[in-house]
Amino acid sequence: MSGILRKRRSEKGFTLVELMITILIIGILVGIVVMTMAISRTKAEEATCKSNLKILFSQIQQYYTNHNGLAYPPTLETLVTDGYIKQGFEWTCPAGNLGAQSGDYRNNYNSSTGIVTCPRASHNP
Repeated sequence: MSGILRKRRSEKGFTLVELMITILIIGILVGIVVMTMAISRTKAEEATCKSNLKILFSQIQQYYTNHNGLAYPPTLETLVTDGYIKQGFEWTCPAGNLGAQSGDYRNNYNSSTGIVTCPRASHNP
């Protein structure tokens, strides 16, 4: 008779400890996935920003060369009006604003040196 009782207890279901351990393991795995996704998103934004800066740099150099090395474009909008960059170019860093500081590349352009930077220092090549 004791063998029958033991069999019924084992068929009853999971214990509270087993369920809590399972939930804990699932929680840890979800935490790892969320953290990995956040890191991947940050890296993708950084890569896009660096690509935008390289495009701007190459077109500024092209403008400078076409003007016999005498002047850089007075503003970055000049590159659009003169046809160096297509209309609709995304002027902001994909990572967004930095509080009071704008993520707009046009606000970080020095026309005397032809250097454009991102306000996020880690994005600058």
